[in-house]
Amino acid sequence: MFQWVRQGVLLVGFMGLIAGCATMGSSSETTRGFMLGTQGGSSQSRDLAPGDGVEISVEVDGSMEVSLHRAELNHQGMVTLPLVGDVKIGGMKLAAARGIIAKTYGAYYVNPPVVMLTLVDGDVVGEWGSVTVLGRVNKPGRVPLQSQNGINLSAAVQVAGGFAPSAKQSDIRVSRTDELGMKTRVSVDFRKIGQAGNVAADIMLIDGDIIYVPERIF
Repeated sequence: MFQWVRQGVLLVGFMGLIAGCATMGSSSETTRGFMLGTQGGSSQSRDLAPGDGVEISVEVDGSMEVSLHRAELNHQGMVTLPLVGDVKIGGMKLAAARGIIAKTYGAYYVNPPVVMLTLVDGDVVGEWGSVTVLGRVNKPGRVPLQSQNGINLSAAVQVAGGFAPSAKQSDIRVSRTDELGMKTRVSVDFRKIGQAGNVAADIMLIDGDIIYVPERIF
């Protein structure tokens, strides 16, 4: 972990010159550099009810406007969300609630937002933490780590139900925030792991990592 932190800090300026994306305390680096970091169903389809916890992320034009916001339904079935305030989703399935939230946020943006909404279960975070898989997978949400060594990207995607048909597998985005608060993001071509059999491309994820699978433009 400490080796990754030191190298991540030293590489910020260098990778900024290469990728042109080191801004405001965030950076992007190669998959190789990112891999240096180490450290130790059915509920989704029921109607939402008061007391349920949900986790929401909102993407607009490729930018995460709301990331991993957690809220609990009150006795009226309302959740309080950033920017838009109270939204009633009680009594709805997740798909319907996602549509209502997207419509509500859509009033604030020119282009329609993409909403990721998951029901938060009490045991979603394991003993060694979890990673979060968002975007075009079949079961977006948190994936608990099964050991202190973390979890491979391919395994996390599998636990998340695999890719949706519209997933852009050539540009899987993995974000990490280190102990200094610096955010680092890498892009992984998942096809190199499966089709090309490049095991080195199957990066190791650690507690707190966020995996975002964008939509393929047909």
